[in-house]
Amino acid sequence: MPTFKYRVRDRSGKAIAGTIEAPTIQMAGDQLYNLGYFPISIEEMRETISLNLSDIWKRFQKVKLEELIVFSQQLSTLYKAGLPLLTGLASITEQVKNEKLKGVLKEIHGQIEGGSTLHGAMSKYPKVFSSVYVNMVRAGETSGMLGEALDRFTTLADRELRTRQRVNEATRYPKIVIVSMLIAIAVLVSFVIPRFAQVFSRFNTPLPLPTRIMIGINNIFQNYWYIILVAIVAIPFLLIRYTRTEKGKYLWDRLKMRIPVFGPLFLIVALSRFAYTFVMLNRSGVPILQTLEITSSTINNIHLSESIEEISRKVSEGSSLADAMRESGRFTPLVLQMVSVGEVSGGLDEMLMRVAEYYDIEADNIIKKMSTYIEPLLTLFLGVVVLFLALAVFLPWWNMASLFR
Repeated sequence: MPTFKYRVRDRSGKAIAGTIEAPTIQMAGDQLYNLGYFPISIEEMRETISLNLSDIWKRFQKVKLEELIVFSQQLSTLYKAGLPLLTGLASITEQVKNEKLKGVLKEIHGQIEGGSTLHGAMSKYPKVFSSVYVNMVRAGETSGMLGEALDRFTTLADRELRTRQRVNEATRYPKIVIVSMLIAIAVLVSFVIPRFAQVFSRFNTPLPLPTRIMIGINNIFQNYWYIILVAIVAIPFLLIRYTRTEKGKYLWDRLKMRIPVFGPLFLIVALSRFAYTFVMLNRSGVPILQTLEITSSTINNIHLSESIEEISRKVSEGSSLADAMRESGRFTPLVLQMVSVGEVSGGLDEMLMRVAEYYDIEADNIIKKMSTYIEPLLTLFLGVVVLFLALAVFLPWWNMASLFR
């Protein structure tokens, strides 16, 4: 649908500028007139092909979850203080440092001036505002509790951020150790071992097995470095592309659930996210079928997503939520028991919130155990690698010393 740039005057004579979407320029003028504005000029916006560096950077720039949290907190505070929505948006837009988010907020401001709702304008930017965000805002606008809806999203997003940070903290040490070890091996294979090989080749003495292995690795790298380089770049790229396909994601999610130690953690995090997102949407006034639909798309596990879609279908046919979840076979006894009690007692939100809190504690315990197990295993593995490298370097010198004696 074409977008038109307009300048109008309101009933008090104040000049206002913005953008509006309409099939034709005449219909754009009619929409503005029906909103109580007197059009001064309306012209269709043409897309330009030329892009400068800032436009290219803005296109690839992403909006971080932390920035959305800050934006939601500020908008909620200004809205609860009684400030008009457009005024609050304009004030926040001036303070935003992320150029992409700033541009999106300016466009949303113009669309609201043109008669759009906040959630309607946000829904046009799915890469910035998720379906959970948009539906929470829509429920808040409908009920007149936009500030409370934004606060609920802030709580949900803050919890998601803390979960990511916990996982990153648990895997930071292994990543540093593995990267350091790979760099050390690369330096030895590329610079140290070849020099030793030249020295050892002058003597008629057999080289030890570790040294021969390292020299063989060096020969492979020197003769086929271009193939190795292509493989290092292409294999991760192809795997990522494959896991983004429907079949690839299905296999990856299935594999994740079967990894020892990590599998239960992935399941617990997914169930905790499901429970908490369900509660936040339900408390915001989103209908239960729509809540299930949104939750299935945000749970980040295709197996659970398919189960939730099937649950939504059965609930629409008259089945209870607990029975539909039990038939899916994907949910733990704790979730089934809490949902069943919540439906009978009328406290479904409270029961699911307890599930989310319990699984948060369980996820923390698993992550702590992982850290406890990973550190000694990595130390042992690192010791074996260092021993192998030391033998590859020093064993030939010992052999040469024996030869001289």
